[in-house]
Amino acid sequence: MSNIPVANGWQHILTEALEQAAALPDEWCFEIVSAKTVDGALKLSATYVSGDVPLDDHLPPERKLPHPWRAMTQIRKRAREKSFQTCECCGRMGQMIAAGETARVRCAAHVDVVDAMSWLPPEGVMFETSEEAMAHFLSDFGDGLDAMQEMARNGDDDKRD
Repeated sequence: MSNIPVANGWQHILTEALEQAAALPDEWCFEIVSAKTVDGALKLSATYVSGDVPLDDHLPPERKLPHPWRAMTQIRKRAREKSFQTCECCGRMGQMIAAGETARVRCAAHVDVVDAMSWLPPEGVMFETSEEAMAHFLSDFGDGLDAMQEMARNGDDDKRD
């Protein structure tokens, strides 16, 4: 895993970009070296070795050679586009708030958080909303819940007899 600091909500975006970078040819020595927030979106920076591969942008797409610069711009663009709609705090769908240096992407639950890098979920709280808590409960105990309700009904029937 990388030591590149990024807010919790964008961690999966960085991880995906690192996986894409790892799939590139070894001779490019491609490495994502930093991530920062610029105008509210994630901006990745990378180092690479292009060697003597020319940047042949004058050619039609089907004749272009693979080039690390194009790979970097594609990875950077995908990460930036995803960050525009992902809450920097939690990773849920979000939207851009403010503009310029104060721009940030937040969901409704974190609209008031200014610095996502220093934001931490409240201590002792596993879930931020009751919907998340209920979804987790049902995923763990959903089938058992039906059985418990039936047992409770059967217990009530026994008392009436």
